[in-house]
Amino acid sequence: MKKSRLKDELEWVDGTSTFENDLLEKVKTYNEVIIFGAGIGGRMTCDLLEEHGQSEKIKAFSDNNKDKIGSFYLGKPVIAPGNITNNEKQLVLVCSTAFDIIFEQLVNMGIGPSNIYFFQPAGISLSGSQDILFIKENMDRFEAIYDKLADEKSRKIYRSLLNYRISKRVFYLEDIKDSVDREENQYFDEEILNQYFFSEGFVDAGAYIGDTISAFFHHYPDFKGNYYCMEAGTVVYGRLCENISKMNYKNVYPYQYAVWDEEGTLKFDTTTFGDGGGSRVSDNGEIVDCDCLDHLLEGKSVDFIKMDIEGAEKKALSGAKELIRKNRPILTICIYHKQEDFFDIPETIEDILEDEYIFYVRQYRYGQSETVLYAMPKSRKMK
Repeated sequence: MKKSRLKDELEWVDGTSTFENDLLEKVKTYNEVIIFGAGIGGRMTCDLLEEHGQSEKIKAFSDNNKDKIGSFYLGKPVIAPGNITNNEKQLVLVCSTAFDIIFEQLVNMGIGPSNIYFFQPAGISLSGSQDILFIKENMDRFEAIYDKLADEKSRKIYRSLLNYRISKRVFYLEDIKDSVDREENQYFDEEILNQYFFSEGFVDAGAYIGDTISAFFHHYPDFKGNYYCMEAGTVVYGRLCENISKMNYKNVYPYQYAVWDEEGTLKFDTTTFGDGGGSRVSDNGEIVDCDCLDHLLEGKSVDFIKMDIEGAEKKALSGAKELIRKNRPILTICIYHKQEDFFDIPETIEDILEDEYIFYVRQYRYGQSETVLYAMPKSRKMK
């Protein structure tokens, strides 16, 4: 039977206006709004409500990040979830891709399901029909990668996220809800990784404060190789080093660098996107050192690379060409920071080492974030 093409499985109906109008109509029926998610999605939602004269209804933000509670975000207090009251005239707008988890949390607190609404604009365009035009213009490249995906789970995630980007219909997120794994498994899908071997060196590009270190050693407690973690921002790097010193793991080596495709310096925004977890290369911010993995890890054995570096993944892969060609490492790379990442990242990997990698896609959030490409080297497949 002939395999259906990706373009025939996409909806091709731009839902941007409906997405916005449905939100505005919902908000108009309430006296007050609490935005759950003091981050990019919450900021974009606040801007949209202000544009349409509804921002005065926003009474507070809420967030599960304890570091944000008690602070102010966009001039509004950030309250603990437990302080959200059950009020029929109050709408809780969940502007986070952890919607499924937060929805259950709020319902268990006694908030009525009809008073909870999902609106997460981060990662999609609210400017006209940009998303649908971009996908149409690059359909051949999307199609080529879709055809290379190794299993139906990957293809379903890939096409559903594209359909959601086009239509903005929550139906497509619900359709892959059963495929969304827990975040503690991000980068470490056992179903995939158990078929491959590694033992010498793990690279954690975008180490933040060490959350992936804990997850890695939970999955691989007997790992005896070296763990190299890269983080650029001064404050976050300091927290990373503090946490490493408290951990009882050997051979964990921190590097204060932004992973890039050449040596130099970059401007690094460590404040706009939360508490440092979304730090990224920008036109302004802290001046940080950058370098490529080929330089930083020259002569070292590396057989597993993870990257979550806020849109710098393509640059970082290009700066690891020799390391990849020599070691043929497992690659788990985030592909959600830029709309072109869905094809750019696998294309970059193939340009470095053609016909070596098998591609899978896995999802770790309800929405347009935490999408990970697993590039698995054929030479590391267990017999």
